Amino acid sequence: MDQNQLSEAIQKLELFFSCRQLDDLDTMSVSDPYIILFQKTNQNNWSKIGQTELIWNNLNPNFATSIIIEYYFEVHQYLKLEVHHYVSQNESKMIGIAETSLAAIAGAKDQILMADLFSLQGKKSGKIVVKADQVKHCNDDLEITVSGQNIPDTRIGFWHGACPFLRFYRLRKDDSNPILVYESEFIKDSSNPTWKTIQCKSQKLCNGDYQMPIKVEVWDHRTSGKHLYLGETTFCIEELRDSFTQNKPQKKEFRNKQKNNSPAGTITFEKFNLKCKYTFLDYCEGGQQLNLILGIDFTASNGHPKDKKSLHYISQDSNSSQYLQAITSVVEILINYDHDKKVPIYGFGCQPAFNLINTNQTLHLFPLNDNPEDPEVYGLDGIVQCYRNAIQNMQLDGPTYIHPVIAKAMEMAVQSKLKGSQNYLILMILTDGQTDDLQLSIDDVIESSHLPLSIIIVGIGNADFKKMTILDNDDNSMVNSKGQKALRDLVQFVPFNQFKHDSTLLSREVLAELPNQLVEYMELMKIPPKPPTYKKNLLQYQQFQQNQQNKVNQQSGNTGFTTQNQGQGFAQQGF
Repeated sequence: MDQNQLSEAIQKLELFFSCRQLDDLDTMSVSDPYIILFQKTNQNNWSKIGQTELIWNNLNPNFATSIIIEYYFEVHQYLKLEVHHYVSQNESKMIGIAETSLAAIAGAKDQILMADLFSLQGKKSGKIVVKADQVKHCNDDLEITVSGQNIPDTRIGFWHGACPFLRFYRLRKDDSNPILVYESEFIKDSSNPTWKTIQCKSQKLCNGDYQMPIKVEVWDHRTSGKHLYLGETTFCIEELRDSFTQNKPQKKEFRNKQKNNSPAGTITFEKFNLKCKYTFLDYCEGGQQLNLILGIDFTASNGHPKDKKSLHYISQDSNSSQYLQAITSVVEILINYDHDKKVPIYGFGCQPAFNLINTNQTLHLFPLNDNPEDPEVYGLDGIVQCYRNAIQNMQLDGPTYIHPVIAKAMEMAVQSKLKGSQNYLILMILTDGQTDDLQLSIDDVIESSHLPLSIIIVGIGNADFKKMTILDNDDNSMVNSKGQKALRDLVQFVPFNQFKHDSTLLSREVLAELPNQLVEYMELMKIPPKPPTYKKNLLQYQQFQQNQQNKVNQQSGNTGFTTQNQGQGFAQQGF
């Protein structure tokens, strides 16, 4: 199964939770419930996968926090749901437990499962309701600011106004079983509130369906937990998008369905922003290429290549050196995203004795293939062969400078950018120790924020790699000589020894941040993905058909020329 098929095969379900008629375990008022969801592992242990928010003083809670879980039709996925009563930060009481399976939820009518809860003593302690929605692929971000006007005054005497808050529900096709997806904060003593801006994925609010009706209820908050319903209305994302495109903020009227649809104030959508959030695969669909560059450390601290203790030692029975293991594990993945498979490969920190490059001076950057005019080799096999040939013909030396190879990658990234190419460059540095030009390297990294470049550093051996973790900059504390910080994350450091016994884990750790780094750069530069190639070809084909039809119409059909035959020929050309 290829990667596209695998992505399609893995489906996700979003689970929503409610409880009914819970046992009251609170001595002062009523229970304060929350739910913890567990899944059974292969070792028959229970692993926690999510938890809802806490709801105060409520025996019939509807939780707004949902939990997304991968769904496999062919696998038994056993679930356990624990409903707890909150006592303190470190203490809770068990209200009840229910065990079921993801298949039972997915296969239930309307994908709604109601199950009995049982206390630790085995007695029924209420019911739990689980609703499932298939997660649709949508990464768009939503920002919505709403305000209310003339919310009914529900207080008597000294206190006036209301303490209004909002609940947002997804509505299913038949309008039954609405799903609570968001609840706002309450605004104290206000008939004209403005709530905090809603910031969430569109998948969360409407599951990526911009025509889905969304119900908004306005409630008056009560400290007892017995909130007072005031009214409701509906909207959809598409109508908000259309109205704000025309600079016309939407206004809706709340109606109280419990009081013959009497008016209950209005809601105004003050601000609306729908931001397309692209993914790494969106860019890949548009033909995005990753161009790999390799830099390999040949300083003396690695040990002489013929010494069995050397990090560059390759035994006669073909056992790979640690450098070669790291190269193979990562390059065999990255090379798939490089269409021409040509990789420039450089060495540093030694005195090469090649045919063309032969010197007794230590070089901190040289083409490992002995070709100053063209440092590229083809594919993984070319890289391995180049490394094996080079290691036999050099005198290892020092110190360790990585600034020259980073500067070279920056130069290539600048040239690519100036040519209008959207190719993204990956510099992979393999080194056994600390860099002796840390500040220059820091300056390089921060300057590279504006360049289509990521840097992967793999630490080989047991050296102290503290300086390399500084370059990784996970806490964003690194500053350059001018006191500036990086605008985005572009460096990943991985110590090889932690993963040397598992090439899969190594490649996963090394490449974990790369997709997000590419997307962050594209967002920073405001570069959207190109249309998928197959869509572009389809448009070309449709335009071709239209042109041929126009010719037929002009010739009144006398030539015997058919668009169908021409279309077949067009398809044979690869469209």
